[in-house]
Formats: sequence, C-alpha cells, structure tokens
Amino acid sequence: MTVVCGHDEAISQWVAERIPHVGEAGFGPCAALAVVGRDKVLAGVVYHDYQPDHGTIQLSMAADSPMWAKRSNIKALLSYPFEQLGVFKVWTATPIDNTRAIVVNEHIGLKREATLAHHFGHKRHAVICRMLRPEYTRLYGDS
Repeated sequence: MTVVCGHDEAISQWVAERIPHVGEAGFGPCAALAVVGRDKVLAGVVYHDYQPDHGTIQLSMAADSPMWAKRSNIKALLSYPFEQLGVFKVWTATPIDNTRAIVVNEHIGLKREATLAHHFGHKRHAVICRMLRPEYTRLYGDS
C-alpha cells in the first residue's frame, strides 16, 4: 500500500461520490491524499475548510476497504495537516446515523467533541470529532 498525493481533484471527487451529503457539490478548495493498493484506491482523505489563522482544518474520508487503516497509513495521512500545515486541530462532521464512520474516526484517534443538531438537515444531526496536536504527537509522534 502507498499513500498518494498530487491528485487532489480526482481523489476529492472519489471521496465526494462516497459521501451522500457531499456528492456533486464537492468540497471546494481542498487537498486530498489516497491510500492505494494493487492499483486501486482503498481510501481517500480530503482536507478542506482550512483556517490557517486558527490552526484548524476539516477532514472528510471514505474507504472501499478496511485494509487501508494500518498505523503507517494513518500516520502518513495525518502528518499532512499536523506536520506540513502545522495545524493544532483536525476535525470531522459525520451524520449521527453513520456509526461505521464514527467508529473509524475513533479508531484512528479522533475524539467525539460535540453533536450539532440538524447539521445535515431536519432531524439529521452531526457528530463532531477532533484530534489535537498533542494527541497526534502522543499517538503517532512527530517525524
């Protein structure tokens, strides 16, 4: 498996197609990385809503296979915002009924921070998860 960069548009479109509340609207300005195995995208992460003055960035991810979630891949994906951009906080907004995605967030080290009522429409709440730089350093270390 390899983490691939430099194909922001294609990777972000691949991720958007797999997240119903994003779809054709896409992410707007973003950067994206993918985990590729045997010439097939296994997972993609899109970094968007970058707020450099506040040291935050949102990430959205999708996967076709759970095989991507190896420690080395997770570290490589998270090193972009924490080490290259120098953010203090990465965060996700996930529909509350997408328990599988919430479990993945927690598996990679994000923590539940809040629930936003009706964030994805009437009666469709969002779970906000986050990882702070000290948590990243503790879990994955700085390079």
